[in-house]
Amino acid sequence: MTAIAFEPVWSLIYLQAAFVFGYFRSEFYPFSFPVGKSNVSIKCVSNMYEINKEITLDIRKNKNEKFISVLKCNESGLHRLNNNTKFEGVHILSFRDNCLFNHNWYNYIELTVSLQSDKCILGPQTSASWRCLFSNETYTFNSSEKDIYSIKGQSPKNMERISIVTRQTSKSLYETDDVLQLQCIGEVESINAMPSKDIRWCRKENGKFKLISFQDPPLTDVVERSKDGCTVVQNSFLFYHVSQNDTALEIMCESGWGYACGIHGINATLNIPTKDTKPDEWKMWPILIHDKKSLLNPEHIILDGLGKTIHLQCTASAYSNNSSLVRYINWCFKKEKKAKWAQVILQESEENASSNSGGKITYFSKIQYHVTVFDSDVHFLCEISKSQICGTGFTFVQTIVHVDNRKVKEGIRQQMSEEPENSTAVVAVLSGLLAFIVILKTLLLVVLFQRREIRLFGWKIRIDKIRKRKRTTEESFGNRSLPKMPELDAKETRKYPIKACSNPQQGKKHLVFTEGDVRQEVNSTYCDEDGYVAVNPFTG
Repeated sequence: MTAIAFEPVWSLIYLQAAFVFGYFRSEFYPFSFPVGKSNVSIKCVSNMYEINKEITLDIRKNKNEKFISVLKCNESGLHRLNNNTKFEGVHILSFRDNCLFNHNWYNYIELTVSLQSDKCILGPQTSASWRCLFSNETYTFNSSEKDIYSIKGQSPKNMERISIVTRQTSKSLYETDDVLQLQCIGEVESINAMPSKDIRWCRKENGKFKLISFQDPPLTDVVERSKDGCTVVQNSFLFYHVSQNDTALEIMCESGWGYACGIHGINATLNIPTKDTKPDEWKMWPILIHDKKSLLNPEHIILDGLGKTIHLQCTASAYSNNSSLVRYINWCFKKEKKAKWAQVILQESEENASSNSGGKITYFSKIQYHVTVFDSDVHFLCEISKSQICGTGFTFVQTIVHVDNRKVKEGIRQQMSEEPENSTAVVAVLSGLLAFIVILKTLLLVVLFQRREIRLFGWKIRIDKIRKRKRTTEESFGNRSLPKMPELDAKETRKYPIKACSNPQQGKKHLVFTEGDVRQEVNSTYCDEDGYVAVNPFTG
């Protein structure tokens, strides 16, 4: 048969593609007993119908001996085995069973033994142990091995007062965030000369002692044990963090305890003097700075290229109803030490959250700020305030961000130093292109004047002759005086060419050339397009 380790708990066993619920367990009663003579019951229980076919109870004298089967229960009934075997310190008184595997789910075997001890420390006569085996045709499940002797020590009677380890003599009062190392020494409950219940710690809250919740459990060790092992003295160390709500701090350590603190067993208390921690006042934590990957050192922010986005988080809390006074969490900044605080103008929206747990109100605020190569030192301020004006908060926290932009600036200077060489190359290219355009234009003009007409890419370029136009007297002579014109006979009629005008102006006297280059002062019609056109001589 194959042996498989098994704990006495509820089990789910898979067999032939079917799930069957049931359990195996081992029982020992009473769990512990005092020094002297005691009768105890050892029991193996199976509730696995059609799965478990046999139950066996084994005993061995000590850890160096092999197990010997004492009772066995199967479909054929109960069997007492190895009747002649004697177990030192264990006297079998009786046994009973319920072996009905074919008709019942619940089957067990029980052995009652008498034990005799004169001390709490296990010796050669008190080292016997036992186990249960549950088996079928294929598998065997065995419970964990347990000591038959479970000798209970003396009830705790003595405990020393609580002390503060490495206490600073110059410090009579403790403040918020101080860490105290407390020590408590006292007797504890024990079984087989080993502690069965450690010393535990409580704190008074609203007039009643309550268990303290720790990040790390107290450190314990046995510092003394009586010769018979029935009295065990334990030392317990506790690291206590003074919180903002510890205005009247009283600590208790106790042994032999029950459900509630201070009801059973023995205990010692200590009043720890603290300064007025002022739980109603707001407390702010340092500003956290990160880049979504890791926390950043404010003293050394390295840029990613020309800038970097940093995330700043601010936290504030108080044990108070003064949260109604809080209306704003202001984020302010300045880039010079002597400058005034100014509100941070956010490119992205601010993220705010709050919580209320155990009367403690906590506010959280987070912003994004983009530092650039032009930043050197940036001062940040986070404050709790009733207004949005920077510097009006009733509590605040601030930090300075130093931007390391030396490498970026060196890169910019190097780029600027390379620009003149690049500019010279560009000028040379542009000059060559301009010279090519001038030469090409000159050749085109020469060909055009020779041929009077050229065709290029579908375009026709032609040179036409310049037409002469008649000049007026004013255009020819300007403002020079003219010789006196002979007067015309008023009755003489001459015909002059009349030119139609789109916008004539009549009745003005002008000196013009008429046909035959005869200068006459005539009445004329003025045309916008062609100047003055003579109509007939002036007769006035």
